[in-house]
Amino acid sequence: MRPFDRRLLPVFSALLITLSCKKEGTDLGGGGNPTAATLKLTLSTQSVELNGYDYVDIVVKDGNGTDVTAFCSIFLNDTESISNNFVPNALGTFKVTAKKSGTVSDEKTLTVVARTASPFPQKALVEDVTGTWCGYCTRVAWKLENYVAANPRCIVVGIHGGGTDPFNFQYYPTYNTQFNITGYPSAIVNRRRKWTESNSELDAALQQWAPVGLSITSGVSSSSITGTVKVKFNVTTLRPMRLVVALVENGLVHPQVNYYSPQYGTTPYLYGGVSPINDFVHKSVLRRTATDLFGDAIPQKEIVKNSEYSFPFTMPVAGNVYGGAAYTANTAKCAIVAFVIDGSSANEGALNTQYAEVGKTVGYTN
Repeated sequence: MRPFDRRLLPVFSALLITLSCKKEGTDLGGGGNPTAATLKLTLSTQSVELNGYDYVDIVVKDGNGTDVTAFCSIFLNDTESISNNFVPNALGTFKVTAKKSGTVSDEKTLTVVARTASPFPQKALVEDVTGTWCGYCTRVAWKLENYVAANPRCIVVGIHGGGTDPFNFQYYPTYNTQFNITGYPSAIVNRRRKWTESNSELDAALQQWAPVGLSITSGVSSSSITGTVKVKFNVTTLRPMRLVVALVENGLVHPQVNYYSPQYGTTPYLYGGVSPINDFVHKSVLRRTATDLFGDAIPQKEIVKNSEYSFPFTMPVAGNVYGGAAYTANTAKCAIVAFVIDGSSANEGALNTQYAEVGKTVGYTN
């Protein structure tokens, strides 16, 4: 036998230490931290309403507590991949799981229940794009007057424009461009679509489910109208919403051209068949807004079920019509119209509307 070569002693010692460390640590085959490979799934709620707004927040964490949701696929009943901010589209009980690199999470049960009745009455907004010079506009005015008389939850706002109308809204060209108004008369229902002058369209708007309610308080302070609009939510959603607060004036008397009269030969004859209608009373004429004409964004953090968002406002009584002529609104004949608009890609228009005469308070359930 050959004698042991003492020069190899350091080599054998290093090898022994290496083997010892491998055995006590991870397997010689590698594989990282086995704890991190496990997945734990949580739901923000185990039961959610099917209302098109409420959602379930789904979070997935690994065994170290690190949020790995963005790297996971989330499944409903093993087949349908869904978003981690899941808005359900069907009733039932479902199992929710997540998968990351072949690792499957624990399973959670989600129950989707039927929508409950809204605590807020649904109101419809109709913006009547009109003019005192427009002889055919009396047709739409007549139809809306008769409909509102039987359905007071339908709120009409007159947006005057064109011709020599003394009530022309200062920004009516901007409004007309936004809603592709190419002729008079026109009317926009709930800031979403042009009215075909069918009552059934307005009936459908009034039968919608209200995700929000509005209340209005106001009063006159010096030369301004001040107040607060509050929005209360019946949903918790990530869909953006916008608020419009407007000042309208009633009882404005000015001659109205009427083509539905014998001298123009258009039937049926309306408003007694006279033209012009010298004592025509123009109602809910849009004067100005306290917000952007197309709404101010409601902070997303406020859109939580049962929470309340407050918007204080001040609007001067005096202003200018389109073209620069000055007006001073009669506060005794003014009212506030407020409505919430869906600001998402769903583009559902006005979600609900409220109307209150200046100096009077109108609550959520009125």
